[in-house]
Amino acid sequence: MRKKTLLGSLLLLLFAAAPVYSASAAANHPAPFTSQVGIWYTVWWDSEPPYDSHWTDWTRYRPELGDYNSGDEATIRAHMEWMKQAGIDFVILDDTNGHGNDGGNIAGNIDKIFEVVEAMPEGTAPKLALAIGYGQWGLNDVRAHQDEADLVYDRYAQSPVYYQWKGKPLLIDYTTPSWFYRWDDDRFSVRWATGKVSEGEPVAPDTGLWGWVFDQEQNNGEIVGVNPGWDTAHLGRGTTPIPRENGEYYSEMWQEALKSNPEAVVIASFNDFAEETAIEAAEPRNAAAPAYTDYYGDAAPDWYQQLTEGYAGLKNGYREGFYYKEADQSKLYRYENGRLQAASELPHGAPVIELPKGFMNGKVVETGHPGHGKDADKWVALDLFDDWLRQFKGLSQTWSFSTRLENGDETPGLSNGDVFDYIQQSETELMYSQAGEDADRPSGRLGFKLHPAWNGANGWLNADVQVDLPQEKHLYLTYIPGKVNTASDGITLTILVNGQQVAFDWIEGEAGWKDKRAVDLSAYAGQSVTIRFQIGWGQEALGDAATAAYDSFLIGEPRIVTKWK
Repeated sequence: MRKKTLLGSLLLLLFAAAPVYSASAAANHPAPFTSQVGIWYTVWWDSEPPYDSHWTDWTRYRPELGDYNSGDEATIRAHMEWMKQAGIDFVILDDTNGHGNDGGNIAGNIDKIFEVVEAMPEGTAPKLALAIGYGQWGLNDVRAHQDEADLVYDRYAQSPVYYQWKGKPLLIDYTTPSWFYRWDDDRFSVRWATGKVSEGEPVAPDTGLWGWVFDQEQNNGEIVGVNPGWDTAHLGRGTTPIPRENGEYYSEMWQEALKSNPEAVVIASFNDFAEETAIEAAEPRNAAAPAYTDYYGDAAPDWYQQLTEGYAGLKNGYREGFYYKEADQSKLYRYENGRLQAASELPHGAPVIELPKGFMNGKVVETGHPGHGKDADKWVALDLFDDWLRQFKGLSQTWSFSTRLENGDETPGLSNGDVFDYIQQSETELMYSQAGEDADRPSGRLGFKLHPAWNGANGWLNADVQVDLPQEKHLYLTYIPGKVNTASDGITLTILVNGQQVAFDWIEGEAGWKDKRAVDLSAYAGQSVTIRFQIGWGQEALGDAATAAYDSFLIGEPRIVTKWK
């Protein structure tokens, strides 16, 4: 999604030898943008001991309103009034850390937010919704999670200011992907969120992910998420920050949202300064945190609030006094007196709202939604990842797993540290960081991540899938092996059909994707068979010298096809 930077392209205007703008441009009729806009809101800020330490210990920025209490009436009113006039339709109150935690402050602050918003005049505040999840990700207890949902329904969802989505109260379930299909509640329109969208998107529900860190585009028409950046390194976490790039990252995400015009755009977040996703006006507490600045390097504490208002407000047209330009175009405009007027220099203290090409003339090309980002392939008879995903969703039971240790003991299921899961971005990032300069680095490749047994004893991971092969002249099992760690001394993959070995693969050398493999299954056409993927630690190739250390392995795009090459 990287393009020539907005600042770089606009700086060219400052040194142009002649004017490049027309006298005026179109009136207030941009391309249609009709999405509902929501924003996450942190509810556990406190201005009194002991929980004022959330500010002092966890944050590098101080909001312009000071270190406030999330339950302070004046603060709530100021936030809600600004969000409404900026174009925000609903606020997602972040109750994902345990409703009764912080000595009851979280619960009390949420109660106060509802009380204040209910008392505000109609049309002056956004609606409210809740995000829960501590019962799942924190306690791994479905009963505790249901108790949270019951509390939301009984205590908040009946309020006239509670936000309705698809005819029901909206409830966000922040959890791990393993819970996506294990719980629901028909009283709500339940939508899902997880830590990073890239980690959950391959197995996400069709309604997409409504949070938390929007680090990857989603291919669905309901939700597009945007955030200005993300950084938890200052909390001592071993995470890779998403730099703000002075608003360019945020702007690019908004442009993708404008192109697709989804049912909802969700911003993470208004005021999570701990994870530095906040758009609220703020200044650094110390020199270690970069200040929000304008194009001239001058302080602009409300830079991200202005960007948010400029984009979210497009539902009602251009904003008086705001600056706009289209991507890859040189002309810059300021909206004044109901018209876009040509501007000759970059604004001081205000951002330029960069729009998709054609947006000003209502001709923007919408983003397609191909579904999991895979191209249609007429030669694919069966996609084994899709087959496994059906089981992950609880719709079938074609896959089974077992572990066979080096001493010959075999047990059903996964044991001794072996792994069978879906490929996540963290695995490919690790692999790419060790791969050579010319290595293939595709994004979003679907498939499986695996590891042989190692804890207590080495052993083989067996993944069996029952499939009905079509009656075709030619059938091939194709896949792309990936070696995650260069430090691994090698991984073996043995493929069996009905217990008979049909292929053996020895994966060694540098980390990275290897050449696509094809196993001829034509002899089994028209039969119901069991295909086994048997993952080993290298004993077949290296004997007793083999180790299971660093033996993470990827099987990309596992498919049964009628033609390849």
